[in-house]
Amino acid sequence: MATQSFKNYKIYADLLEQETGIKYDAKPYKEVIRQMLDGYCKAVDDNDDHLKNLYISGLMLRHWDKSKKLALKCPNIGMSEEDFMDWVYEALILACDYRKWQKDGSVNAQQCINQCIETVRVRHYYEMNLDKHKASYMTVSMETPIGDANDNGSQKTLGDTLIDETAENEVRHTFGSDAAKNLIQSFLNKNRIVEAIIFDIIAFGDSLKQVKHTKTGVDENGETYKYTTYTSEFWRFHTVQLLANLPEDYFEYFIDTYAVKTEALKASLEVLKKANNNKLYRELDKSLSTAKALVHASL
Repeated sequence: MATQSFKNYKIYADLLEQETGIKYDAKPYKEVIRQMLDGYCKAVDDNDDHLKNLYISGLMLRHWDKSKKLALKCPNIGMSEEDFMDWVYEALILACDYRKWQKDGSVNAQQCINQCIETVRVRHYYEMNLDKHKASYMTVSMETPIGDANDNGSQKTLGDTLIDETAENEVRHTFGSDAAKNLIQSFLNKNRIVEAIIFDIIAFGDSLKQVKHTKTGVDENGETYKYTTYTSEFWRFHTVQLLANLPEDYFEYFIDTYAVKTEALKASLEVLKKANNNKLYRELDKSLSTAKALVHASL
């Protein structure tokens, strides 16, 4: 949830103030934002995951209102403010890649971030308009058939066309609980434990969110009426938060559920514990791509 995410970032932002003296919400705002973005860029260059996590947390808190503004600017696309946080995070990473405020001075750090937020917004709108991505933003069932039936009578569904970020739905709904556990165990057997943990969180954790849709219909008398539907959608942002804050008893749960070497599991959990958000997003996306390929290979 957004409140929990804010608390998580606040913990690291407080550490940022303790270790560097930079308070994310101090004035003058533009100067503080430049300091944090400069610090983040240096941490990236130095491959300092600890400082990267601190600086990006301060920047996320400083731009917390941007997700709400994006939601107001981009209505009716089936996304929540939490989803737009992903866009803000992506924009901050993009600003670090560009570093325009450092290169030519034509913009300051805040202006560079604002430009990157708009760039990310336009990119996602473009992606949503591509045919291969449309299914992930529609409110109809993933089982809705599309196209002509194959020779054997089978027919593709919208679920078959989803992008990698919704591959977890295919793991859950196509394979089912037992098959998902078998899939996770197969990765453990190959000593790919981090991926197995990610699949477990996707398949059995709180990685979905309920999205409310208000629609208008027409009754038999020709009068219009409103009704509400709900769809379940993958919550990428929250899934990363779950991976960053695994419960204390997760080790015991995993040992009881799967066949895995104790020391290897401890080492993998430590890797996730030390990973910053950027690395967790990369690991999540890589795992989703793998799940997508496996599901389609089985169809």
